[in-house]
Amino acid sequence: MDNVRTLYVDGVLRERWDDGRRIYTEWDQDGVQILMRPYTDAENAAADATIAEAQAEADAAALAAQTEALVTSSLELSRANAPADGTPWVQPTGASDAYPLGSEVTHDGKRWVSAVAFNVWEPGVANWREHVISGCPTWVQPTGASDDYNTGDCVSFEGACYQSLIDANVWSPTVYPAGWEEIVCP
Repeated sequence: MDNVRTLYVDGVLRERWDDGRRIYTEWDQDGVQILMRPYTDAENAAADATIAEAQAEADAAALAAQTEALVTSSLELSRANAPADGTPWVQPTGASDAYPLGSEVTHDGKRWVSAVAFNVWEPGVANWREHVISGCPTWVQPTGASDDYNTGDCVSFEGACYQSLIDANVWSPTVYPAGWEEIVCP
């Protein structure tokens, strides 16, 4: 991995550090080479640090690309193996047969939509949203960021319909009224 740094003054090359060959070269104001020497211990240490940092960045980028490829292929496999929308929910045995994001199932007489990828939770417990044709789905206590309510989400709660006024809303309309606005049920 070669790294060459140069310094120009008034358009004339004056200094060059060649980390690959570990040679420092200097030129005068007329562009005539006046010095070429091996790196000092300090320059060698700086070159080693620069190369190590570049290698660490390359390794991190390669790992990120591998991780993205693995996640993408896993998501594609999950979508390919997903049951048809509207089929009864069956407890997945692991990530290989988990429900993908957006997958629709029926469970306990209701229709549910998966709110996360690789969903192994039971609908009504976590990470599912009730799918309703008209009106608002019944408010369910979110278990975390994966199934919280966001601005504009509509819920029915204690006989009324509410719309969330905030993102990451995990409170009921009675616990945090400022996070909800009562609306006419659609």
